[in-house]
Amino acid sequence: MALTLLAPALAGTAQAAPGQPGTPPSHAGSTSMVEPVIDANFADPDVLLVDGVYHAYATNNDGQNVQHQTSTDLVHWTPQPDAAPTLGPWVGACSFAPGGATDNCVWAPEVSAVDGGYALYYTARDAASGRQCIGVSTSASPDGPFLPVGNDPLVCPSGARDTVDLGGAIDATTYAENGQLYLLWKADGNCCVGKTAIIYIQPLSADGTTLTGPPKELIRRDLPWEGNVVEAPTLVEHDGVYYLFYSSNDFGGGGYRTGYATASSITGPYTKSTTELVTSEMFQDHVLGYGGQDVITNPDGGTSIVYHGWDPTYSYRAMYVSDLNWTAAGPVVADAAVRYQAEAGKVVNARVAPDDAASGLAKVGGMDATNSSVTVTVQAEKSGPATLGIRYTNGSTDGATPVTATDTLTVNGRSAGTVTFAHTTWGNWRMAEVDVQLKKGTNTITLTKATFYAEIDAFDVYDASHVPDPKGPPAGSTTTRYEAEAGVVTHASIGGAGGASGGLKVGGMDFADSSVSLQVYAEKGGPATLGIRFANGSDRGGYPVQSTDTVSVNGTAAGTVTFPYTRWGNWTTVEHQVLLKKGWNTVTLTRGTFYAEIDAVDVS
Repeated sequence: MALTLLAPALAGTAQAAPGQPGTPPSHAGSTSMVEPVIDANFADPDVLLVDGVYHAYATNNDGQNVQHQTSTDLVHWTPQPDAAPTLGPWVGACSFAPGGATDNCVWAPEVSAVDGGYALYYTARDAASGRQCIGVSTSASPDGPFLPVGNDPLVCPSGARDTVDLGGAIDATTYAENGQLYLLWKADGNCCVGKTAIIYIQPLSADGTTLTGPPKELIRRDLPWEGNVVEAPTLVEHDGVYYLFYSSNDFGGGGYRTGYATASSITGPYTKSTTELVTSEMFQDHVLGYGGQDVITNPDGGTSIVYHGWDPTYSYRAMYVSDLNWTAAGPVVADAAVRYQAEAGKVVNARVAPDDAASGLAKVGGMDATNSSVTVTVQAEKSGPATLGIRYTNGSTDGATPVTATDTLTVNGRSAGTVTFAHTTWGNWRMAEVDVQLKKGTNTITLTKATFYAEIDAFDVYDASHVPDPKGPPAGSTTTRYEAEAGVVTHASIGGAGGASGGLKVGGMDFADSSVSLQVYAEKGGPATLGIRFANGSDRGGYPVQSTDTVSVNGTAAGTVTFPYTRWGNWTTVEHQVLLKKGWNTVTLTRGTFYAEIDAVDVS
């Protein structure tokens, strides 16, 4: 439900040019891990406030065409019956495996107050064209049941019924201003070769059932981080500026994200921010595939953004709610990290270069001299500990050997230690985290080259620290290496691998019982460190994902080891603590989630 925000504007704010450096938001990032308010499959949420009750509607699930839940506080939700048990006669049978086992292609509902009651806009499969199209149903109550209007879809540019073929239409939303109702929708051009994804706006009749004018293009897919998709539009007016929020990239993976564009009038022209509003990284991957957003006035009179995200196993998309803050630099999602682009900082003896895979489409590279540095200013609401997440890539080698790189870190002119950047290969952007102390207000962060070479994309600032980057066995410890291929391999395969310590690896661990077991020796009983040398190139919809294996020692569960994404063939070591008995021990790694290849296990 798009809306005009009635909450007062923040004092002293001014809209910065989208994608350009502005006054950074006075916000230190998320204070705790965000949790779903509906921890079940509730994708593409739309929220409508009626007489003190929030009505949330979502994509089909488990036999319901349009899911419906209600709340009075945006936190505690009560399931309701299917809001639209009957669809229009134009709807054909459909199933959509990427959306889940029960997805019948009824997507992204939108409910709006209209003359005479309420209108529901929904996406479904058009039997005549085989494309997704938008229908409309009405009800006297937001509870439904909503009954279909007419025999044909409301928006269906599919080539059928004498329409232009734009690939069909999905993701309807509405916006109302000065007594005029508008429908926004996405031309689903990414469905087909030779077409593209476009978001349009079109005037509606007061009862919401008839289009009263031609569509006007607002934006189309044209930025690298959008992938092939712009969709799920939400239009909001704040302080005289129109914000068009939209989702992009592949909904099925962690690369799904939300961007925004701004304009001074409803129909544009719209200028996109070159930097995303939110990505999975900015939630430290606690929310995967952030998108399908809606914006709503919360019970305190402020602004909240409602969105979905995948669970860690990519089985369902839960619903989340976060505050949406308005700053001079643009909108900020309160539960996400605040991102500061490296290229917007002060760069010394280095260079800013374009990079389509960088979050702001540019990076700081060429940090080759001893005094090469990049300095950014970040904001903190209060003094105390914070965590910097530094987005980097490192393809450094010493001869033919991949190596880590390091930079020294200063905060407000004082040394804050050394940051180690694991080898990722060039262009494989990852996050390195370091805990720092910030003062209230403005802080100056400087990275200066120490050893080898890392390229820097951005700095994320958040309060909560979590799992540190992996590292090898402690310096000076005595280690014994056991090659994985020498163990007992079950439902997996042994194959050659360049860079593997013995020239071989255990791969193909694709099944629930895929495992490798090794006999390792301990001089005495007690705690020990396993250094597991692995490579992980797993992805979900093109978004890199971590994988896991369960660990057992002598038949007893010994926890789960997490393998960060490294790319295939980029061998890295992760530590896992275990208890060994004196003498020989059986250590078994069994596939948990996604896929890692195992080279060797070091015992120290």
